[in-house]
Amino acid sequence: MDFVTFRISLNFEEELKVLEAVFNNFNSKDILSGIQRMFGVTNLLLIMLFLLTDQILCSNNRKGLYCGVCKIIADEINWDILQVDPRKILEVESFRIDSRGNQRSKTIPYARSETHLIEILENVCERMNNYAESTDKKTGRKRYIRTSSRTGEAVTLENISMSGDIAKALKFACESVIEDHEEMIVDIFKQEREDTADELCQKQTGIAIND
Repeated sequence: MDFVTFRISLNFEEELKVLEAVFNNFNSKDILSGIQRMFGVTNLLLIMLFLLTDQILCSNNRKGLYCGVCKIIADEINWDILQVDPRKILEVESFRIDSRGNQRSKTIPYARSETHLIEILENVCERMNNYAESTDKKTGRKRYIRTSSRTGEAVTLENISMSGDIAKALKFACESVIEDHEEMIVDIFKQEREDTADELCQKQTGIAIND
């Protein structure tokens, strides 16, 4: 039986075993050479194209996930800030020293204090199980939406996917964003501004995908 006949007789499972044997016994140069001899130049290019495309899709999906999570974090922080009585203040130490050499203290609004913002960040990722994945029918683009209203109002849900895997992915991405950018997040939300999500997710971290 010649090589062509042998190649045609292989089913998909057998081909995978052959590939595994090639990968386990040769370096990268030998692997490409072996695959080329086994499948021909055309099939080799198709295999490489498939792997590259799959990698790009994974990368885009990952970036979409982190983009969505970053915006969720910004929205959750803004919501928590708004729930605080604006009259609530926090006394903090100042760098200024009085005439007796004592360090002065000052009062600041609690809502945007570093203390409050850190408290929010410590718990915000637990809220990721309140979100589901929604896919746009026309574009196929994914986004993440709340499955329940914070105020108890009815929420219309369409084309959503809810699963333990999605919740875990959202929580992991949330924890990663906060771990990498906690100080930046606190600095951004200390200041009152309307574009916190854009400032955090696009301008400062580059996480967000341009719409």
